[in-house]
Amino acid sequence: MFTAAQIVVCALVGAVATAALAKLGRRDLRHSVELAVVVGLSILLWRFAGNTAALNDDPVPWVSPNDVLCPVITYVFLGAYGALRAQISDARWPMLRVLLTVVSLVVNVLTI
Repeated sequence: MFTAAQIVVCALVGAVATAALAKLGRRDLRHSVELAVVVGLSILLWRFAGNTAALNDDPVPWVSPNDVLCPVITYVFLGAYGALRAQISDARWPMLRVLLTVVSLVVNVLTI
């Protein structure tokens, strides 16, 4: 089981990495912040909801079921965000969504 502080740090790292990646993709500041909030919240909510010993044990070295499931939740959150935000219509959105899902995986494996 992880502490609330560990989960919050993981979510913050995910949010900061998302904002940086979104800015590199030439997104405006508002959109970058929105994406950072969506990814950070997806990590925070899943990690709190799935904070059980069964999901946190590492059957594969360095990777727990929680590490693998959190990016799925991030992908779903980003899909909902994209559906609700009418301005996302450019061809780069699907690639950014996948990249941010990978960011969620990497952050979960490395920080918690």
